[in-house]
Amino acid sequence: MTGVLDRGSAGGGIEAADSQLPVHSLYVGSRDGGAFTDADRQSVIATVSAAFNNFTAIDANGYFKGRSVATLVIKIASDDQIRLEALAHSLGVLLGQEAIGLETHGRYRSIT
Repeated sequence: MTGVLDRGSAGGGIEAADSQLPVHSLYVGSRDGGAFTDADRQSVIATVSAAFNNFTAIDANGYFKGRSVATLVIKIASDDQIRLEALAHSLGVLLGQEAIGLETHGRYRSIT
């Protein structure tokens, strides 16, 4: 993403047109595997918005321990790994999740 305000970038200001930020994916499962309730979806979006100005939320079907789980994939361009990990932890607490998946540079890890 270029020319975009990103709270996670150095300086917190407008990124120069030629800057390149890594894109991270957070994998956020619903509480019970079914569709997200409106309240949970709004809470997730509000929590992400409080940490980052710009992101993409994608509805997906994930699988956890062999069962289908409604999942929001949150894509964020940022160089602030600490803020991303804190956000993943906050989302896990918010939804009562065992872990939230964080993918960076094609590498996946669980944030508890």
